[in-house]
Amino acid sequence: MKQIMILFSIALLVLVRPTSAQQESSFKHLIDIGSGRHLNMICVGKGSPTVVFLQGHTGNITDWRMVRGPVSAFTRSCFYDRAGMGFSDPSTKSMTAENVADDLHALLRAAKIEGPVVLVGHSLGGLFATFYADKFPSTLAGLVLVDPSFSGQFDYMVGPNDRKIITQDNDHWDSLLMTCEKLAQADQLSKDDNHDCFHARTNLTPEETDYVTSQFYRPSYYASLRSEYENFDVVKSAAPPDGEQERRLAHPFGNMPLEVLTAELTFSGATVSGTGRKTIEAVWRSGHDKLAQRSKRGESIMIANSHHFIQLDQPDAVVSAIRKVVLEARQ
Repeated sequence: MKQIMILFSIALLVLVRPTSAQQESSFKHLIDIGSGRHLNMICVGKGSPTVVFLQGHTGNITDWRMVRGPVSAFTRSCFYDRAGMGFSDPSTKSMTAENVADDLHALLRAAKIEGPVVLVGHSLGGLFATFYADKFPSTLAGLVLVDPSFSGQFDYMVGPNDRKIITQDNDHWDSLLMTCEKLAQADQLSKDDNHDCFHARTNLTPEETDYVTSQFYRPSYYASLRSEYENFDVVKSAAPPDGEQERRLAHPFGNMPLEVLTAELTFSGATVSGTGRKTIEAVWRSGHDKLAQRSKRGESIMIANSHHFIQLDQPDAVVSAIRKVVLEARQ
């Protein structure tokens, strides 16, 4: 299913119930962030600054599997699950950009990660990373935004037919998440009857599969996804909280190292008309250029032969951008 406006790409796995023995894996390290809540974060490698990765909507730590090794070879790299996802506890708050940023800030403090960090955000994770940079600038050494969502990405006009297609797609996704949450609450999701709540992805290791599939039985997983979606979806709100929050805090980033990567083929499979697709693409690319312009050292780069998941299609491009920002931050 194509989510044209928000690029919430779904890359899930066939569901298999993990055993209790499988629960203890290298993907699980819970950290107490206060108020009885724990978030899951794993770190590998050594060096400074620490690089922290934020995946997009419906994403998980394995989204970074192609860049994890190369990046951790030259600096410390940390990957975490947002509230309600992966092994992390759910939040009692709405999954707005500000609440996500506050959770991450509490997590980094609880994990005793010293010094400014580099954030790498993909898709919706890119908007979260940008907001974090706006709210906690002194804790940030640099940003790498991978085909990121951003405040203002819905500032375009398309024809009534395209608007109808976009609205129908988004409403279907919202309804599906609500249904999946109820099915999970009733323990009615299984490998043989997944109710279209998750789909096959077969290129992961058994340990990666156990990590990803463990969340699919949890109602909080679907509730968190739905909350993220509703706080960003312009169809649900004329002024989505995420966009308004980022607009409110947005400021120039000075000389902070900043790389913005745009995928050439993000909208290649769009179900809207050719004219509508060109309109959306223009706003998408212009928005990325404007993000890069917020820093005197910002750079906006088009990545050829890549769809929305640049880190999977062209991982070397993402690794190169991270290396550049890390080296600039060290200087």
